[in-house]
Amino acid sequence: MLELGLALVFAYLIGSINFSLALGRLRNLDVREVGSGNAGATNALRAAGLPFAAAVLVGDVGKALLAVGPLASLAHALAPEPVFALAWIQAAAAAAVTVAHCYPLFHDFRGGKGFATLLGACLMLHWPLVAAMLAVWALTLALTGYVAAATMLSAVSAPLFLAFAMTADGPELLWLGSGAAAFILWTHRSNIRQLLNGTERRFDRVRVAHWLKKDG
Repeated sequence: MLELGLALVFAYLIGSINFSLALGRLRNLDVREVGSGNAGATNALRAAGLPFAAAVLVGDVGKALLAVGPLASLAHALAPEPVFALAWIQAAAAAAVTVAHCYPLFHDFRGGKGFATLLGACLMLHWPLVAAMLAVWALTLALTGYVAAATMLSAVSAPLFLAFAMTADGPELLWLGSGAAAFILWTHRSNIRQLLNGTERRFDRVRVAHWLKKDG
């Protein structure tokens, strides 16, 4: 059990480093006070532009890679008699780093919505899944212009891909994908309300219909 406890602690602590907030302090910027109020890469783009958002995205993905890769392996190695297989420890670390991004210890438990960090975790665990999720995300964004809708559909697609279209290494990935999908829907509950009442922000310039109309 020691390996599980260590992995969860390591993942939560590194996940609590929210890069939109940490990098924002260097610019006297708190992205939670502008735009949607979310401390993630999308709102960072709105608040400070593409270079800043790209740095945030790299950081949020990178911390998940570190938590699920080297730190989970270290936790497993430190246990004299591990009870859990490394694959389960990595899945637990993936869940912990994603939760920490949304509820970070170092930032008053007010963070982002977890999707980029989840992608980083999945990239370490099963990279074809990330490719499939990004394809769903890009297609949904191109058709609707709604980042939130693209994110939620992409997250929900993960357990479906694992269950029906991919050969996973074990059940831990399916459990992680199912739990992560539910968690991403929870963190986007305000976006669901806004989509239903027609007040959700739309990136119209990325929509296929926008370009077809412009060309016509």
